Amino acid sequence: MPPPPALPPDTVPSSSRASHVLRPHHILLLWILFAGIQIIEENVFPQQFTLAVHRLLLDEIAEVKPPRSYWDLLADIKKAAASDHTGNAKELVQAMTKLPHAFRTPDDLANFMKSTEDLFHDIEDEDWRRSLFGYFAHRCYVSFAKLSIAAVARLHRDFLDWLKFKADARFVTPPGYAPIRKNLITNDYQIFKTKYDKRDYATTDTYTLFMKGLITGDSNVANEGLRRFFEQRFHEGSDSGLRQHAMLNLARMYYLRRETVACRKTLEEAITTARTAGDNATLQHCTSLLHRLPLLPTERGKKPIINEIQPQMHPLEILYDAKKLLRVEHQQPLTAAYEKVMQAVGLYDHYIDVQGGLFLESEQYAQHAVQSIIWNFFGCSELARIEEDIVSSFTEYGSDDNTRLTVTLNRAYYKARQGKYTASIATLLEPDVWRGLSLADYNLWAGEIWHILILRASRRGHQRQLKDYLIPRRPDTEFYNRDYQWDKEHLVGSIIRDPLHEVFIMRKADHAHTCVDQLLTALWHAEYQGRYGLYRTAVVMLADIGLEFGMTKWCRRILDEVMPQVISENDLEQKGYALFTLARCVIAAGDSSPEALKESLTYLEEAERCFVELEMFSAQMDVQFMLSVVHHNLGDETRRDEAAERHEQTRLKRDQEHATIVEEWIEETLQLVADIGSAIASR
Repeated sequence: MPPPPALPPDTVPSSSRASHVLRPHHILLLWILFAGIQIIEENVFPQQFTLAVHRLLLDEIAEVKPPRSYWDLLADIKKAAASDHTGNAKELVQAMTKLPHAFRTPDDLANFMKSTEDLFHDIEDEDWRRSLFGYFAHRCYVSFAKLSIAAVARLHRDFLDWLKFKADARFVTPPGYAPIRKNLITNDYQIFKTKYDKRDYATTDTYTLFMKGLITGDSNVANEGLRRFFEQRFHEGSDSGLRQHAMLNLARMYYLRRETVACRKTLEEAITTARTAGDNATLQHCTSLLHRLPLLPTERGKKPIINEIQPQMHPLEILYDAKKLLRVEHQQPLTAAYEKVMQAVGLYDHYIDVQGGLFLESEQYAQHAVQSIIWNFFGCSELARIEEDIVSSFTEYGSDDNTRLTVTLNRAYYKARQGKYTASIATLLEPDVWRGLSLADYNLWAGEIWHILILRASRRGHQRQLKDYLIPRRPDTEFYNRDYQWDKEHLVGSIIRDPLHEVFIMRKADHAHTCVDQLLTALWHAEYQGRYGLYRTAVVMLADIGLEFGMTKWCRRILDEVMPQVISENDLEQKGYALFTLARCVIAAGDSSPEALKESLTYLEEAERCFVELEMFSAQMDVQFMLSVVHHNLGDETRRDEAAERHEQTRLKRDQEHATIVEEWIEETLQLVADIGSAIASR
């Protein structure tokens, strides 16, 4: 996911800010300040209670999140006062519960606001200590002094209604929190009006509308909210100078929705506007996002553009360069991608500590998610799991964090590759995984569930379920047919995987010896780029083909060299194929001697266990057939018959599964995925 656009420059002078609007929770916070915060020498409350009240007030006065209700604040105060043995804190709680009686009339409210003058000192003295609480009290006092008599009465009424309000503020607007629009003719809620109290200045409400459209995938709502936001009055000038920010936000929306043509066109316009305005920061963001887009058809064959570190560059852009270098067709070793990750880590520290960039938790742990992917390509899955654990441990549950989602999806797919299909699906269906997703991230989540079901169906041989049910219901996700089926036409676009796929196809036709050149080329690329997972598979395939040329001892030697890596990595599919091939090499190299046959039994039994766990019925039958042949040659008829019986049971199960069109639990799973998508789009 691209980094959020940089904040627009502060072009609004302090004199032209939108006037402060008093809300009911401001009165409650002032009352807590007045009654609960005292001079240290005269403080009658316990230290722990005073600390809790300070934290609560700081959290609410900062206004970094929607204001909490009276009942929530009262519950926190009660919890803090529970450990008070003097009774003073409990008296404060009792007084707080009787607030409706203390503010019976507007005159009571006016008298209270008059008494708040004691909370601040309206003097110009540089030596006097400043306080956030004092600034807050002074601002509320001035805002109240400007109110008309009718406005004071309305504020009093809203405050009493707010004290009784218990509904969820996310769905019902609390009393006193409706938007206030300035009207030059009927602006009667202020008795003292300044020049700027008669005009509407920019607010974040319309940008919130844009973000809602972005999350729910409603382009009409998003476009309208963005247009209305940047059409507001930001300052007294005729041109806001922020048009490039509007274009960047719009391009980012197109990028998340993978509308690359519209994104490219919008970015080109944004770059021109940013250059005209002299906005170097926005220009850098637009250029970096443009470099993320896939190459045009006329640019096919060109190398990707790698960013150079520049003052205004966001660390995630350098981190995204690692993804470009991970593409196998660019023929770069994985160490180049790892070097980019280290550059991104250093730039992130500089971005936060020196440039004063906005700290986001997801950006801090993004480099760990990328490292986990690189370690998987290296063939070191244990190191990848460590990096994933770091992200899972220190990021928020149920959030919209794309970094956490990426790690969760990768972990679930790895678990599915190890044969734990239902467990991986159950992990992804946990509410903590999907409840905070945007529609763009929902497509990634739904696509991963679909890929796991496709993987299971292809391994079990469910061709009817695969072609007639799952593929027609593919979500908006990338899909290469060669990932799951033997396909002669649709290439993956990899200089390593495509040749290996061709070798497997020719092997099924007993013509693998014609593809030795392709196999050796793929083997060289895998070793050069450091993709040791694919390298091990290629070595096993080379040994498999070498048996056809009678190179039995050489085949066993290269397998003996690579088997420690295969065993330690414990990829069950690769491990089962390697053990089956090794058993055949042992038998061929030993000229089918009793010692060679006995040695191969250990490998064959372990290979059978791997394929049983993966539910790969065809491969399982091949191993069981070989086991029965080995036992027959050793003269062990009892174990031969047991292997033959297991072979027959596997064949019957394969045929039964092949006749199944759709399983009930898979149908229920996809229906649940669709219902979740509908809920996300309609919220």
